[in-house]
Amino acid sequence: MTVFKRSLAAVLLCLMWSTGHAAQGSMTIVNDWGSGFQGEVTVTNDGSSVLTNWTAEFDMAISIDNIWSAQVQSSNGNHFVIEPVAWNTEIAPGASITFGFNASPGNLSAVSVTINGDTSSSSSSSSSSSSSSSSSSSGSSSSSGSSSGSSSSGGSNAITVRARGTTGSESITLSVGGTEVQSWTLTTAMMDYIATTDLDGDVTVSFTNDDNGDADVQIDYVEVNDQIRQAENQSENTGAWGNSQCGGGSHSEWLHCNGYINFGSLSGSDHGGSAGCGTALGLSNGRHSINVGGLNREYIIDIPSNYDMNNPYRLVFAWHWRGGSAANVANDAYYNLKGLSNGTAIFVAPDRYVSPTGQDDNGWPNTNGRDMDFLRAMLNEFNNALCIDEERIFSAGWSYGGMMSFAVGREMAATFRAIAPSSGALWTPYSDSGLPMAAWISHGTSDSVVGFGSGQEAKDLYVSANNCSNTTVPADPWPCVEYQNCDAGHPVVWCPFNGDHTTPSFYSTAVWDFFSRF
Repeated sequence: MTVFKRSLAAVLLCLMWSTGHAAQGSMTIVNDWGSGFQGEVTVTNDGSSVLTNWTAEFDMAISIDNIWSAQVQSSNGNHFVIEPVAWNTEIAPGASITFGFNASPGNLSAVSVTINGDTSSSSSSSSSSSSSSSSSSSGSSSSSGSSSGSSSSGGSNAITVRARGTTGSESITLSVGGTEVQSWTLTTAMMDYIATTDLDGDVTVSFTNDDNGDADVQIDYVEVNDQIRQAENQSENTGAWGNSQCGGGSHSEWLHCNGYINFGSLSGSDHGGSAGCGTALGLSNGRHSINVGGLNREYIIDIPSNYDMNNPYRLVFAWHWRGGSAANVANDAYYNLKGLSNGTAIFVAPDRYVSPTGQDDNGWPNTNGRDMDFLRAMLNEFNNALCIDEERIFSAGWSYGGMMSFAVGREMAATFRAIAPSSGALWTPYSDSGLPMAAWISHGTSDSVVGFGSGQEAKDLYVSANNCSNTTVPADPWPCVEYQNCDAGHPVVWCPFNGDHTTPSFYSTAVWDFFSRF
């Protein structure tokens, strides 16, 4: 992301117990906005027993404005003692927890973090995903504990959820592609909960009975067809506690609030891909023409130089602005997304329609549906000529390109995974599919070309279509926010920035980070 990230020490500490246990803490500044900053402290249990009742102590000339995933036990001048909240008092062997805070700036020199705590051999935490150092792509569970005999019948895809509750009253629900597969009531010990299904789509585990904060769920990992996916490696976690609000955290094993963790597509990297997979490359880089309904249309395509015909690639459509062209977008490295993709995506810059007489649409008016027809024709060509991951097709664009992305997200929600319009509006005609669509939306608050209210109107439509609540939590980078309780796998991020008719400075990195969630 384009956020200022400054290490405060690679901090330090090692506190040893007579039993040979050790814990360490490290502090990092993850966002510095001048008048304040956001800090994070990671507490790691390096010992072989459970760490309980831990505290973190450090000295820093700051004023803590708010704190999440922990609380201030005491402060004396520049000395702070931080203690856990109810749901993270225990840290399993090899595991880590992270808490954060916002503060007013002060002395940002190297900071030592001292960790104190008790050790025990609590069996309920005898396994942890963090003690498994990798998010390995194969292998079976190495964690101890009983396996539940609960499984659903039928289906060729096997899914194991390793989880526990903190009170023994918690229940979780496994869904695939938005359809519930099975629910379980958890014990307080880590156990395996097993199901099979023929469904396809994103694998989510949701928690819906947090009992006003007294009940919590820890998910160690999900194993999908022998592929282990660690919970703390998943960026979409709507039930984690952060920024003093439910849903404000991510990359966590914990569901402290009603919400879900998205573990990605059931097929994951093993997705079979489009019809073009396994065959010789059927298109070359550069400009191509395609006849759509008797009209000549053109696009520019960029295929990774190390293209592998057996590897399904993300496909990103980057739409140009009014008066722009495919060449403008291609020369701009597809809104600078290409460099961030590290060869994992194919990029396409479509060109506006120009009639034989030279009459130019200048953008995407979708007259008589011809721009959507053009898009469908390109998709058909790419799916047959290239190895495309059909579950990861995206749309991005600014101004008129943002308007086209908004229209694509509504009309072709069954095909596209996410969109990222900037400074757009609902001005390109479309036929609404009625389906949810993951959306990252930005708009300048002083936009003099496409009014800020038009951007808000489009955002509100996506909030409604995705069944989100009106609650938001801060999202990275500032000043973005993410709406809560959206349909699983269909988040809405809203980034109103201080600016005119332009893209925000963080557009490229934030959009690629958003697309990478899927």
